[in-house]
Amino acid sequence: MRIDRKDGGAVIYKEAGKPLRILQLTDIHLGCGLLCRRNDKLAMAAVEKIIAAAHADFCIVTGDLGYPFVTLGGSHDNLKPFKKMNAAFEKAGLPWCAVFGNHDTEPHARYKKEQLADYMESLPNCYFRKGDAGLTGVGNYCIPLRGEDGKLILALMFIDSNAYVSKSFFSGFDIIHQDQVDWYKDTIKAMEKEEGEKVKSLAFFHIPPKEIKTAWEHVYRGEKEAATYHLGFVQEKDNYFGYPKTLEGTFFREMVALGSCKGMFFGHDHLNTLSVTYQGVRMTYGMSIDYFAYPHMLEKHTQRGGTLIDIYDDGSFDVTLLPLDDLE
Repeated sequence: MRIDRKDGGAVIYKEAGKPLRILQLTDIHLGCGLLCRRNDKLAMAAVEKIIAAAHADFCIVTGDLGYPFVTLGGSHDNLKPFKKMNAAFEKAGLPWCAVFGNHDTEPHARYKKEQLADYMESLPNCYFRKGDAGLTGVGNYCIPLRGEDGKLILALMFIDSNAYVSKSFFSGFDIIHQDQVDWYKDTIKAMEKEEGEKVKSLAFFHIPPKEIKTAWEHVYRGEKEAATYHLGFVQEKDNYFGYPKTLEGTFFREMVALGSCKGMFFGHDHLNTLSVTYQGVRMTYGMSIDYFAYPHMLEKHTQRGGTLIDIYDDGSFDVTLLPLDDLE
């Protein structure tokens, strides 16, 4: 594998005949303060073990790398978690990129998304891009995955799923906005025009769409014709799914209609590891790292780990879990 920077972005070139392996990490929740040193130490030890065992070519962090709550962790410096994680990636020689989660830039955090984005863009080992400044959010960008011959295999699409309806957690979770949906569609259509054929894509973001709950309900009722269960569990209390409840988004429906998006990868609900296909789209919760944000997280462990995405020459992919329990 090689990665070229071009036209303000990046292109990944995959070795023929060998799967390209992506490691998805999510909800690491580093506080980087005096009150959470033990939690952060455990989280970083877990990250290092997972990276070492994954043998991945590339890593994608699907949000909530940081957890800048002064009252809980003792720090509102939300840049420190990004620096700590980048040091781990550089030590391992693992290129990476990310999307933002709802906790990365809480209202009381020191740095805004734009400042964190500037930092990531400055790193030689990180391929995050701010994307179009006119779009909702920060970090809507595409990384094409091509073969050694330059032929497009699929598009890796990164989307800022935003945070809250207003500035408060209690206002409810935000959606992927229509201008972002339109950007995704326009990007794929432009690539299809250039390539002269249909383009497959995978989408990476933080907050899950409500359709993941619909899919799980079909699975739970044994309705195999409606949804296909692949792996993982729903372990949140009372089968909770943290999708936006107060706003109606069109992202999933329009992705189904577009026909390009074959997989969606997200985090947000730390105890869910479910992977299920619904209406032709495979939706997957990444295994989380969190030792800090949820109550009693030191006592929970079966949800903790990494998620492996192996992509083949034809754009098909496999998903497997890498539980931390197996490594310990």
